[in-house]
Amino acid sequence: MNNAKKTIRYPKQDKKEKKEINSKIWIISSIVLVVALVGSLLFDQLYKRVILTIDDDKYYMEDLAYYFYGVESAYDYYNQMLGGQYWDMVVDQSTGSTTRDMAMKEALESSLFTEIVYREAVAQGYSLTDEEKETIKKDVTSQLDEQLTADIIKKNGFTEEYLTNIMSKTTLVTRYRQDIIDSLDIDDEGIKAGIDYDKYRQYDVEYVFLSTEKKDDDDKTVPMDENEKAAALDKINDFHEKALKAEDWSELIPKEEKEVVYREDSFLESDTVFSEDLKAKIIKMENNTISGVLEDESGYYFVRMINNNSTESYDDAVKKAITEAENEGFAKVYNEIADKYQYKINTKALRRYKMGNITLS
Repeated sequence: MNNAKKTIRYPKQDKKEKKEINSKIWIISSIVLVVALVGSLLFDQLYKRVILTIDDDKYYMEDLAYYFYGVESAYDYYNQMLGGQYWDMVVDQSTGSTTRDMAMKEALESSLFTEIVYREAVAQGYSLTDEEKETIKKDVTSQLDEQLTADIIKKNGFTEEYLTNIMSKTTLVTRYRQDIIDSLDIDDEGIKAGIDYDKYRQYDVEYVFLSTEKKDDDDKTVPMDENEKAAALDKINDFHEKALKAEDWSELIPKEEKEVVYREDSFLESDTVFSEDLKAKIIKMENNTISGVLEDESGYYFVRMINNNSTESYDDAVKKAITEAENEGFAKVYNEIADKYQYKINTKALRRYKMGNITLS
C-alpha cells in the first residue's frame, strides 16, 4: 500500500490589480450631485404651486398675497407686543394647532370669500362707480407712497396695477355684501328692545387719587402707618380745594408731582375698579358735581361726575347685537353663493408656507 501523501494542486489564480478611481471622475460626480441639488432647490423655489382653484381659474400665492398680507400684518402686531411668542402659541390643546394655523385658516377664508363674492357680484351686474374708482386710485397711491414699505412692495409684487385690481374687488364685495344685508329681514328695533338698558348704563367720571399703600423692605405692598396716612390726607385735601375752582382737572397736578394722579374713567355698575362702597357713593352723584374726599382701602379719591347716564355702552351693545345678526344672516346667503362654484384649496401646497414669513419682510 502506497502511504505517500498526495498533493492536491489548485489552479493558480491571477492576482487582480486594484484599480484606482480617477480623481477627475470624483470631481465630475460631485459637480453633478451639487448641480442636481441646487437645481432641485431652485425648482422648489421657482415652481409656482396652485393654492386655490375656483371653477377653472387657478390662484397662486402671488395672486392671494394681499389677502395674506392683511392677516399676517394684523397677527404680527400682537406678536411684537408679546415679544415674538404669539405666532407659536397653542390655541387648541386637543389638536396642538397654533396661532400660525389659525392665521392660515383666516387668510384662506378671506381669499376664498373675496374671490367668490366678487364673482357673484359681477354676475349680478355690479360694477364700480366713478366715485369708487377715484377712491381706489387715491387709496392705492396712499398704500404705495405712505403705508407699505419698499421691502413689502418688492417682495409681494404690490404694483399699482396689482393693488388696483385687488382693491377693486374688495370695494365691489363690500358694496354687494352691504346690499344683501340691507335686504335681510333683521328687526333692529326688536334687537334693541331686547337689551336691558340698566345693565349697560354708563357712568363717565374724572377723579384724583392718592394711594395710602407703600412698598416695604421686601417689596411687598403694605398700608401706610397713621402718620403717613394723615400726611396723605392733608395732601389730597389741598388738591381738592384747588379742584373745586378748576375747570380742567387734567392741568391740576404739576408734572413734578409723582404721588397724586389724575384719571378719567367710564364704568358700568357691574364692571368697575372702584370698591363696592366707593361705587355706591359715586353712582348717586349728580352730573357736574364734585365729591368730598373719599376713602377706600387703597387710598383717597375725589370725583367729578361728568355723565351719570351715558348711553355709550348701551349703544355699543345694540350695535354689536345687530352686527352679529347681520353677519349670521349674510353667512347663510354666502353659503348659498359658494355652492354655485367649484372650489378647492391645495392643502399640500400650503405645507411649504409658514404664516408670519409669507408676505412680511
